Amino acid sequence: MVRSSRKVIYGSYADECSATLDRFRQAYIEVALTVDMSEREAADSLSDLLASWRDPAENLDPLESAVRAEGPDSVVESALAASRALTRFGSVVLAAIEAKPAARERRVQLAKDAYGETYKCYIEFLYDAAECLGEEDFLRTRS
Repeated sequence: MVRSSRKVIYGSYADECSATLDRFRQAYIEVALTVDMSEREAADSLSDLLASWRDPAENLDPLESAVRAEGPDSVVESALAASRALTRFGSVVLAAIEAKPAARERRVQLAKDAYGETYKCYIEFLYDAAECLGEEDFLRTRS
């Protein structure tokens, strides 16, 4: 029963991380596209992005708490690292959205770098969860 409960909890957390990562990655791509736009076109696009922005913590916090309650420490630590990386990536993408035109290209590069680190943390969580569950399928279905 514990293994089944863990699988559901880890799966829910992984699915939300993946959805948040995809949302931020899509926003990062949209910001990157504005680098070559006219200032007016970029402002319109960025305004739409900003209006649709959501804080990742609102959906991740309860799921992260469930992972903490379920344990073990190795999975909890990798979940916390993934959450921190997602929050950092979101902050960097938001900074790129809000950046002045002259600084936007640099901010986009920082977002690209943050994406790589965030994805790495997410994959590490998947490996730790799969190892804990003893199921390679868990890793394959979510990576």
